Amino acid sequence: MEKHSELLIRSALHDMANILAGIQGILELADPQRPLGVRDKDRLDAVVEEGMATLVRARHLAMGTLPEALMQEGVDWRAQLAEELRPMGILFKCQFAIVYEGGPAPDLWLGTLLRTYVRAVARQVLPYVHTGLLDIRCAIEDGCWRVRLAPATFVPDTLVAVPEDRPGDISGRWAVHLRQTLKADVSCEDGVLTLRIPRT
Repeated sequence: MEKHSELLIRSALHDMANILAGIQGILELADPQRPLGVRDKDRLDAVVEEGMATLVRARHLAMGTLPEALMQEGVDWRAQLAEELRPMGILFKCQFAIVYEGGPAPDLWLGTLLRTYVRAVARQVLPYVHTGLLDIRCAIEDGCWRVRLAPATFVPDTLVAVPEDRPGDISGRWAVHLRQTLKADVSCEDGVLTLRIPRT
């Protein structure tokens, strides 16, 4: 088996094992004599939603496909991003503040393709956020979309390159793949991680 395919399979198996362990943990800690409470139901839904996102990413990576890239009104794009980040917020006990800072061009964004990239980047940053809030600021600059995430004290390795000798996780592999596909620039300064994605 080709090394790349083997690592992708190992990544997917590792992530799916974590997802199933999360589901099992919620069910084992729940009182078997009573229905799940609201908190446990929300956590269970969040684990399942993140599991589905992992499967979608793994399928795209395995088949060499991408999500749709149709342009979308910024208001709708950001509302959908907030909804897609909600399960991660539950699992990491973190809230998201998504703000549009304007720009010289119409407020149009690159649909699911760009949104899934921002979501994958947020997933790599979240383990290092200890404030309970991840601030996401979106803007349009000349020639690019800009997304800033804070607080972030460094660029996680998983956003730069897929490790050669270990599987990594599907979200990290997806973030690297989309960074290369979108020709995104990733930098970090003064506690802010900045993504710049060309609008060409």
